[in-house]
Amino acid sequence: MSFPEEPLDLPPSEGGGYYPASIHQTLDGGNYEVVRKLGYGPRSSTWLVFTPNDPGYLAVKIFTVAASERAQAVDLPVSQEVNKLSPGLRLPRFHGSFWERSSAGLHLCFVSNPCSTSIQHLRLSAPERRLPAHVVQRIVYFVANALRGLHAAGIMHGAIKADNIRFVTSVDLGFLKQVLDSEPPPTLVQVGQYTTVQSQPLSHSFKWNNRRKLVADWPLHLANLGHAQRSVYQPEKDVDYFGAPETLLHSASCSLQTDIWMLGSLAYELLTGNSPFPRHPNKDVAAQMLTMSAALEDDPPEAWLSDEHLRGFDPKAQDSNATSINAGLAYALHKDDANAAARFIKSCLRLDPSKRLTAKECMNHVWLSEANACSCGFC
Repeated sequence: MSFPEEPLDLPPSEGGGYYPASIHQTLDGGNYEVVRKLGYGPRSSTWLVFTPNDPGYLAVKIFTVAASERAQAVDLPVSQEVNKLSPGLRLPRFHGSFWERSSAGLHLCFVSNPCSTSIQHLRLSAPERRLPAHVVQRIVYFVANALRGLHAAGIMHGAIKADNIRFVTSVDLGFLKQVLDSEPPPTLVQVGQYTTVQSQPLSHSFKWNNRRKLVADWPLHLANLGHAQRSVYQPEKDVDYFGAPETLLHSASCSLQTDIWMLGSLAYELLTGNSPFPRHPNKDVAAQMLTMSAALEDDPPEAWLSDEHLRGFDPKAQDSNATSINAGLAYALHKDDANAAARFIKSCLRLDPSKRLTAKECMNHVWLSEANACSCGFC
């Protein structure tokens, strides 16, 4: 069968076991009523719910049966720890968890505040699929601040991507009811024995070309702690990490500084619409390292050169196909803007993780600090 969104017939043994929620269905013994589907991913689906006991709206993320055990062991403790951090960091607000049963098995469910669409959605709405510099500076500064709080608690986010930076919507009952009443009802699609619900993210009024003053007040939120790690860090299989070089080695590793690599990659992607480095076929790590070294004008740590995946890597060789970070940015930005952005991005994309900026240093970098300076007149 062909499903328009998550495959409801995929068994847990094959990584599936999605929860087949329906509109107006109650969860957790009647504490929540499903209102609409906000979205889905490879491990879960997320639903807007009404809370009849204390009238309001929240979001419930329902993990697949296959993902629920790991979510209980890994995601749940991290979410509880993040909840102790300052609300000003704009990280997921965790309101608790419960279990729900379907014909496929048991599903762990997380309750949080609802979010709207992502920065990736915003970028793709722009005519050239890239965002103005002042918009990118605001987004990157926001993420750096969130990382500052996470890293101070020893937590690596592990998924700094445009898909995981979302606009926050008000949870005010009157506001959300007005939004829901003004939009079409959920679309249902029958696929064999399954009734599927199509995703309907909450809308907002923000645009890719908003002026600086409005962008400064964008309500952003760094979502998805599904790949977060605390204290002990180990790269997950099949997680991209934006191609951070330390994760490509035979003796692969990751750390808080892997988040900084992803932050630099994010900044480049939002400014240009492209990845900073082309990917080599057949996972040729030596060729990939050479491309990154040429584009960044930087050398990997000498200790890496004995790694099994870097056999054949010649630090003196030249990759004629590599486009420098400066040149890539020059296609999208004025020369002065490109040079300023390049200095920040290259400081995040040092091949040696120990030489990258910290999250706090990112916030204080001139490319971000000047663009995000307070204009209240009192600071």
